[in-house]
Amino acid sequence: MVALDRQTVLWDVPFAASQKRAPGLREALAHRRLDAVYQAAPVLPFDDSSRLIFFSDCHRGDNTRVDAFRVNEALFLHALEYYYAKGFTYIEVGDGDELWKNRRFETVRAAHAPVFNLFHRFDEQQRLQLLLGNHDIHGNLRQRMIKDGLLVHEGVILQHKHRGQHIFVTHGHQADAKSDMFYQISRMAVRNVWRRLQWLHLAPVAGRNGEERAPRPYEQFLTSWAANRQCMLICGHTHRPTEARYGEVPYFNTGHCLTPGILTGLEIQNGEIGLVRWRATPHSATPFQRETMSVPRRLKYFWASD
Repeated sequence: MVALDRQTVLWDVPFAASQKRAPGLREALAHRRLDAVYQAAPVLPFDDSSRLIFFSDCHRGDNTRVDAFRVNEALFLHALEYYYAKGFTYIEVGDGDELWKNRRFETVRAAHAPVFNLFHRFDEQQRLQLLLGNHDIHGNLRQRMIKDGLLVHEGVILQHKHRGQHIFVTHGHQADAKSDMFYQISRMAVRNVWRRLQWLHLAPVAGRNGEERAPRPYEQFLTSWAANRQCMLICGHTHRPTEARYGEVPYFNTGHCLTPGILTGLEIQNGEIGLVRWRATPHSATPFQRETMSVPRRLKYFWASD
């Protein structure tokens, strides 16, 4: 790891001055949490030759009918094998495991052993970063934890080796009070109420496609943090794949891995960032397909070089 100079970074394409404003109380608390995660985050150097793939919100469970990930495990493994073979670093942007419904991580590890075996292969080549989401919180471990011998942080900062450009990656639940400040209450409700409703077929196991979701109110806190700090931000948590255009606040979101037969994520390669979608197509000649969701955008056009 290299030392990080956390000075303000400006974008090449200016954004509207109205996007920089004094936050209200809830927003200020969200910004304070994000600042704390940012200050504690390790730094991962990268350059235009680097390849990174970001997925989040897998919510790996116990492989029973209340485990939304189980229908997508084969698709997920295929996608990660693809990225492993092509030299990508895998960054899981939180909520990889469902520890609100399941009390013990060992239950999840046993249910999805091939996933963790593949994680260790990435880790052996120093190509793995696992981040902590609210559903990953085990006990009261909110800032960092160990999963299967792998260190998990709340955030990571990507720093360009030559231009000094920064990208902050964190789950994003820090801006959502019910998932962060009041996580113990929310976890109890999910574990004791929502899980039972799913067992009784009274609640859906997997949510609808995140592309159809309306923006959540706390997303404004994430974008205002990025605008006020003038820092590019990649999150999960919302289950809503999101990307910025040139001149907009550079907030990006991976989406999620819970819609049956679909994964969404973000790729960085060739100095560009873009949303991708993986689909399971069992009745075609290629049972798994990768699609680009938009034209990738050059990272350097979101802020100025040092």
